[in-house]
Amino acid sequence: MGKRFRFEAFWPKADGFRTVVEAAWASVPSVGNPFMVLDNKLKATAKSLQRWSDKWIGHVKMQIALALELILRLDVAMETRQLSAQEFGLRKILKRKLLGLCSLKRSIAHHRSRMTWLRDGDAGSQFFKQHASHRRRWNTIMGLQCNDQYLTGQDEIAEAVDGYFQGILGSAPQRTGSINLDILGLPRLDLTNLELPFSEDEVANILKSMPKDKALGLDGFT
Repeated sequence: MGKRFRFEAFWPKADGFRTVVEAAWASVPSVGNPFMVLDNKLKATAKSLQRWSDKWIGHVKMQIALALELILRLDVAMETRQLSAQEFGLRKILKRKLLGLCSLKRSIAHHRSRMTWLRDGDAGSQFFKQHASHRRRWNTIMGLQCNDQYLTGQDEIAEAVDGYFQGILGSAPQRTGSINLDILGLPRLDLTNLELPFSEDEVANILKSMPKDKALGLDGFT
């Protein structure tokens, strides 16, 4: 089983992101069931983005470590001799790249920990790593008490939850009394608009009003 796809909030700021998305989206023909078409387009986009990220962005921590090591060696060399123009230019490029990589690492830590007050220098701390792991554990039901049994398996927990809600949804208990709402003289509201189909503008406005880095879906996209 391959690793789970997760959309990174910094991807749209990287060069080539829009091109990859447009090419992947257009690779799936828009013919057939619209829901299946959307699902296939999202899957194709996820695979293309993952390949693009692995190739052009790579492992951020490893890149930071390599940049620090090269800068250290150049600094040590400066203590005994003068750097050449090529070496000095390389050191300048590495310093600039290192700042960008550290900023990228900070953004990733912020996105995964969902903390709104991430401070400078805290991105690589153990606290935020533990907080990100805690969020994953918090979203997982490790055990469930059902009648006289304590269930720990995920399949058993899912079956118990499904059975519980199937037993209460769609069923109404016998009433022992009722209220005559007409006597209360409550105002009547016209609710016919609730049964109208959603318009394209309504859906677009709702989607655009949602935060860009919230509501992580099962497909890995925010």
